[in-house]
Amino acid sequence: MAEEQKKERKSLGLLVPNTNKENPKSYDLKGTINLPEELGGKKIRVGCYKASASGEGKMPKDAQYFWVHRLEELELNDAATSFDPASLET
Repeated sequence: MAEEQKKERKSLGLLVPNTNKENPKSYDLKGTINLPEELGGKKIRVGCYKASASGEGKMPKDAQYFWVHRLEELELNDAATSFDPASLET
């Protein structure tokens, strides 16, 4: 019964660390988030860079954080699906 009462957690997206960057200008953290219907219900692409705090603000010196550089609506094709490069034949 306890399992039935647990509230299902809805995934709002996924951000993944980019550990194998071919270009140093590539994002360190990237992915897609799904806005809830009350916020428009759109899919948003996110790109972030990793940085270290200077110690002059609220964070201690050298504390790691990600700053958001890119937020844009994910473009969908005519089939209303996003482009998936993994689906291409090699």
